[in-house]
Amino acid sequence: MKVAIVDDIKDYRESTGKAIFEWAKDRQEAVFIKGYKSGESFLAALKEESFDIVFMDIYMEGLTGIEAAEKLREISLDTLLIFMTTSSDHMADAFPCRAFDYILKPVDKKRLFKALDEALKILPENAAYIKINVEKQEVKIFVSDINYILSDLNYCLIYAKQGEYRTRSQFSKFVENLSEFSQFYVINRGIAVNLDNVLDIKDLDCKLSDNTVLPVSKKQKLSAEQALIDRRFQIRRKKG
Repeated sequence: MKVAIVDDIKDYRESTGKAIFEWAKDRQEAVFIKGYKSGESFLAALKEESFDIVFMDIYMEGLTGIEAAEKLREISLDTLLIFMTTSSDHMADAFPCRAFDYILKPVDKKRLFKALDEALKILPENAAYIKINVEKQEVKIFVSDINYILSDLNYCLIYAKQGEYRTRSQFSKFVENLSEFSQFYVINRGIAVNLDNVLDIKDLDCKLSDNTVLPVSKKQKLSAEQALIDRRFQIRRKKG
């Protein structure tokens, strides 16, 4: 679960984040949280980031939470939006923004946990994650954050938005364990990509959203192009 907390008061960002981490620990859920002190900084981050849930303060300097939410909806209709405010005066304004919930400050932990429990029931597949062992520690990585995977002898290198991970596993076995996620495709020997993060496959080059270019084997070129087309149509059908 990827969460953004947009609030111009640092104490509220920190206390809300702390409570969300506590909820995630209780539910054994993976959670990634980023805080933003303004609607402007949050919207700028959306050029490279996406979130499952956004906790949005309404009263902020600059863009109000309602204004920021309206711009968010121009970018994403799927993100769950939860307003947080000291007053219920703007509740009517929140509904056109397709608000999932509306929580009054100071935020009650039980009320927050209830909202997160309800959100968890309807989150899309990009909230899915895998578990890997890195230097004898278990690490959870969101499937949607993985850009590509490379074979490194008896190890696999996982390149994700949050960094690079090295785990002991045969490449074939690792990719097999990802078979339930249709977005992963092997484009060359020892190279698998997340098709959702592929910008284009041209000639024998596969360009990813982070500007990485990986080689596509001649044998896999046509099937890789078709796999990319199929994946994009699959996503469009899900969005209706």
